[in-house]
Amino acid sequence: MSAIPTEIARFRQKCTEIKCIRGHYYLQRVTSRWDKQARKVRKITLGYLGRVTPEGVIPRKTRRIPADAKPYSKEFGATWALRQLTADILQALEKHFPDDAQWLYATALIRCIRHCPMRYTEHFYDVSYLSEAMPGLHLSSGNLSNLMTSLGYRRRQMVGFMRSFVPTKDAFLVFDGTPVVCNSQNIAEAQRGYNSHGCHDPQVNLLYAVALREHRLMPVFYKRYPGSIRDVSAFANFRKEMDVGEVVAICDKGFAKKADQEAMEAAGIAYLTPLKRNNRECPRTPLEQPGLTGFQGRFLYNGRIVWHWEAPAAAGAKHRCILYLDEALRHQEQSNLHGADIGNETPEQIRKVAAAQLLSGTICLKTSLMDRDAQTVYRTYKLREEIEQLFDTYKAEEDFNTTGMHSAETQEAAFFLNHLSVMMAYRVYERLKENKGLKDFAAVKTPETYLWDVRATNAGDGWQLEPVPKAAKKAFKALGLTPPDKIS
Repeated sequence: MSAIPTEIARFRQKCTEIKCIRGHYYLQRVTSRWDKQARKVRKITLGYLGRVTPEGVIPRKTRRIPADAKPYSKEFGATWALRQLTADILQALEKHFPDDAQWLYATALIRCIRHCPMRYTEHFYDVSYLSEAMPGLHLSSGNLSNLMTSLGYRRRQMVGFMRSFVPTKDAFLVFDGTPVVCNSQNIAEAQRGYNSHGCHDPQVNLLYAVALREHRLMPVFYKRYPGSIRDVSAFANFRKEMDVGEVVAICDKGFAKKADQEAMEAAGIAYLTPLKRNNRECPRTPLEQPGLTGFQGRFLYNGRIVWHWEAPAAAGAKHRCILYLDEALRHQEQSNLHGADIGNETPEQIRKVAAAQLLSGTICLKTSLMDRDAQTVYRTYKLREEIEQLFDTYKAEEDFNTTGMHSAETQEAAFFLNHLSVMMAYRVYERLKENKGLKDFAAVKTPETYLWDVRATNAGDGWQLEPVPKAAKKAFKALGLTPPDKIS
């Protein structure tokens, strides 16, 4: 590296550096930081200050915005629509977080629409009409970092907020566990565990509860646990903090242990859970009879024939088991069992294939709902698939699989903001479902794809709504909303 000429080097200032690039000299602001892993000091370049000539430093050109300049056009449609659908969320935040409600609501709303990293929150806030509806919010990365650190210590207020959305009766609850990879050494909950993807990295287990009441889906509660603790062992603690009332828990196969079911029965919580096909409680009586003569009845579900048979319950029993057979699913699974070794199998292989075919297309549900018929129990369980599909989609958008937070407090705050965003996304989903718009519009992408370009302008005489594109009009109609003629 050639030496910097004296007539150029004399303009170097404290905490700056002069670099030569293709014969020209540039002044940069620099600092240094200690690298723990490399155990040495590293130089950090903070920014470009200007070009250096023998006559002096020519400052970098910056765009100068007039002091009296005001924005002419801002996004309106997406944030307005979400605010109409989630007004009760803002009210609950104002009750439990009176000093932080607005920045919490605005940040979660922007992330729900744009699915952006935290550092872009301020930009999307500034270019949106949300900055007019909720003015004066400081959502820069540095300020958000401080706000989130403070928020992370307020789990008690978070619990109070979430409990206000937990139905007290006549509701179903779906519990879903999500492993979140976390490599921060400052977070005690980041422990080595195992998940369905075969990942053993340090992780935090996030347990979620989604409520279904009167055909309305609502994410209502979450709690994080160390990665070494499985969902089942955390379930009792989770429902205690949630302070759940009279609900029906729709569980997955992870909650199929007798001890967990007995604990729910003792606590008075009705449940519905599938059993593994090799479970001893799973009845096989109707499958061992010729054809379908052993089943007690059948019904249609999504155009498919489903047969059912209920095992006789003992006197005073608190649960029952119902076996279902889906004809279309049986045909599909049996077709997949045909291998290249047909005709060359050993007697043991043939026995295993025959046993597998016997259980093809079946699902056994164990439930403490003693007064519901077999068809109602089956349809109730299938609601879980609908909930999981939307939740998995949103987890992918929000990148729930990893977390870059470096402290337990900021991680708790990030999970809470994600929870608020998930609640908002479900409101969009429910409106689309209610108005039969799910065939044409995706719940997670509709605000960003169709409504974000609906704009409002201010030429000096107040804000006015610009002409709404045709696709956005259809999206508003699918949400059951009509844009205002006049913006107040």
